[in-house]
Amino acid sequence: MKKWMIGCFWAFLLLPNLIWPLVSPAFQGENTENRILAELPALSRENLTEYPGLVEDYINDHAPFRSQLLSLNAGINLGLFHSVDNTEVILGKDGWYFYNGGASVADYRGQNLYTEEELSAISSAVERTRRYYESQGIEFAIILAPNKEEVYSEYMPDWYTRLSDITRYDQMEKCLKEQTQVPVIAPRDYFLENRDRLWYFKTDTHWNEAGGFVAGQMLIDALGGQAVSVDDVVIPYDYRGPGDLALLFHMPEYFLEDYFCTVNGYYEDVEITTEDKVGDGMVIRTSAPDAPDGRRVAFYRDSFATVMMDKMSRYFKNIDYYHWQGFSFEYLTENPPDVLVYEVVEREFERILDDMNKLVPEDWNG
Repeated sequence: MKKWMIGCFWAFLLLPNLIWPLVSPAFQGENTENRILAELPALSRENLTEYPGLVEDYINDHAPFRSQLLSLNAGINLGLFHSVDNTEVILGKDGWYFYNGGASVADYRGQNLYTEEELSAISSAVERTRRYYESQGIEFAIILAPNKEEVYSEYMPDWYTRLSDITRYDQMEKCLKEQTQVPVIAPRDYFLENRDRLWYFKTDTHWNEAGGFVAGQMLIDALGGQAVSVDDVVIPYDYRGPGDLALLFHMPEYFLEDYFCTVNGYYEDVEITTEDKVGDGMVIRTSAPDAPDGRRVAFYRDSFATVMMDKMSRYFKNIDYYHWQGFSFEYLTENPPDVLVYEVVEREFERILDDMNKLVPEDWNG
């Protein structure tokens, strides 16, 4: 009996490693963990002390049947305990999931409201940025992307109580509209008032293409262009794969219920040329010679602008999309825009002051 148990123990340890080389082509696909997996490190004098830890990270990330076991664990947690094994994910109602990272929950509950001094500092920095670009003959506009938790609060767990009737989104929208001359696109109220469509993904933190389209048309309208209503395009919905929140805790496909949409019938005859300047998506340039609006737009953005790109690039002749993590002021001098758009999601409002400083030369005193 004892030998049998020892044999089973060693088989349990060794069999996955023996079987994996034979079956891995059928199981291995693209990385679905929403992060970069550890690579096999090369030993050198510089990493002698760190090398064992680096190897351990590699083994942990590439263990046989890792994804399948993590997915099984997630399925057990969901099916038996109605929970998710990741502190960054909130399990909501009716198949909705929310982000617990950053300031998302504090934003939702109203725990981090701005003081008058903080709002004054932000509005002053934004207005200074507007004045600088006005001096360069460039229009400046802002898009405030709302957190999913605010737009679909009815699906948040009941124990996430709200401590205030207002949020930082309310404060920021009011502050910028009243204390600056910058056009402010704030689509949250539109999403709240129009519930006939899904504007956000159920298993992802982001808005979908319909939500991005609404924000884009609000921007076009604010810039004096010809905006199009969602009622004048076709927006079909269909099942999609797991979003970033589902990937964070390895949701099994059995539990997945989410939808993507596409916006059809919007300048589809306009051809777009796209250039990824560095190859990492940080700087993307598009050109559309037949676009209805001949202006060049610079888009200082985060990930919420990703689903806006296709339709915006069909409307404006040239757009330069700069991810905030890969932005350099020199890009704006190399390709001076007619319009600079600053897009930021609510949970990242903390970086607005730093971003405004990046967008204005240090030696400008206007």
